[in-house]
Amino acid sequence: MATLPQEGWSVASIRKTSGISLEEIARNTKLRVTTLKAIEDANFDLLPGGIYNISYIRQYARAIGADEGSLVRQYQALCQDDNQTQVGGR
Repeated sequence: MATLPQEGWSVASIRKTSGISLEEIARNTKLRVTTLKAIEDANFDLLPGGIYNISYIRQYARAIGADEGSLVRQYQALCQDDNQTQVGGR
């Protein structure tokens, strides 16, 4: 899976508006700052994949006070769009 476009994926702006640092989220979730940064940048290739990605996104959403279900649906839509692009491009 390639790095996904950031269109519609604005979790960093939600976090910044809330005044929460990546380091604070890392302390509270036990996720690495590099993992959190990958989520913010929609660089899902750096994550382990599958259910782990969904779990990480849910933890991140809770930490910034965002709707978990909404972020997971956005993630799944981005992944589906990326998979369709890869299949269609071959």
